[in-house]
Parts: sequence; structure tokens; C-alpha cells
Amino acid sequence: MVYATIATVTMKTHVPSEVARFWRDLLGYQVAPNHSSSVLLVCDGQPALLIQPSAEQVEPSAIHLDLRPEDQAACVARAVQLGARHANVGQTGDEGWVVMADPGGNLFCVLQSQADHLRLLTENAGSPTPVE
Repeated sequence: MVYATIATVTMKTHVPSEVARFWRDLLGYQVAPNHSSSVLLVCDGQPALLIQPSAEQVEPSAIHLDLRPEDQAACVARAVQLGARHANVGQTGDEGWVVMADPGGNLFCVLQSQADHLRLLTENAGSPTPVE
């Protein structure tokens, strides 16, 4: 039984307008009305993003988004153009994803393309990690 679905992913930042513009422009979201000083970003069929002001610098790895692009290199280039930077969290370069930080320092990953991901799944579907 499903008791709830994810409606909103909230990101705290000390530069909310800059972070909101970044995610709006990278993901094609729209700014929507809301009842707070946070910026609500929405896109049909996707979870909303709530960019919440914070007076303090937020721990960058507390939560991060994984993006599944059509073209990984193009997505990384666009993210950099919009103000993101590459982030080093100890990756080797063989992972298949690119770790980045948005203008507020929030980490995110640009995963392999959808086509490459589907190809990998047909070759090896992987196995579930036990939770019990």
C-alpha cells in the first residue's frame, strides 16, 4: 500500500534566487506561487523543487539530485554555463556520472544518458540491495 508520494524536494541555500534560477533554467521548470519566502519550481509530471532561504551555509551533501539527461555532456556543459562547477567527492572517473555543485554549493550528479542507462540494464539488470 502506498501511503504517500514525493511532492516536493526542498533545498536550503543562502542564495535562494541564484539557486532557483539555476534549477529553473537547467530543468525547464517554472516558478509557481506559494505561501512562503521560498521559491517553488514546478514541471508537469515531476516532483516540485522548493528552494528555501537559509541564513547559514548548508551542508552540501545532505541531499542531492541525480539527473538523467538525454545527453550527459550537453547537460554538464549547460550546467556549467548556468553557474555550476565540478565537485570532487572522491570519485575515480569511472563511475559513469559527473558530480557537480549548483551556485549555492548543493551537490548533484549528472548520470549517464537515458539510452546508455537502458542499454546497461538490458546487459545486466543488477540486484536489489536488501533492506531487511
